Amino acid sequence: MNEKTPFYVLIAPVGQLCGNGQLRETMSERRKRKGADVAFWYLSEDLVSKFNIPGNNVEAVVAEAKTAINWLQLRFGGEIMIRKFDREMLKNDAYDLPPEATIKDISISSKS
Repeated sequence: MNEKTPFYVLIAPVGQLCGNGQLRETMSERRKRKGADVAFWYLSEDLVSKFNIPGNNVEAVVAEAKTAINWLQLRFGGEIMIRKFDREMLKNDAYDLPPEATIKDISISSKS
């Protein structure tokens, strides 16, 4: 097992971080600018459990840069903590982008 490194973690109720698609866009843009190996990962509820982050029905973002997590907290809310993780495990298990936003029907229906 590799050495564990401290990372900043933003946790929030499921859907608060990824519900509108902005986190997915942010992560994609960050990887394009800084490269695919940038220390910036999304953890679904299942991965939160796998990585032993406390909380029920929560999702998380893990990053090496405190400024990135602070900015996400300002944008989405949530709680910040510091946790130690195996970087290689994060790269292997948490590389996927957050899910795409669900398209909501905002049309106005009229009854005739």
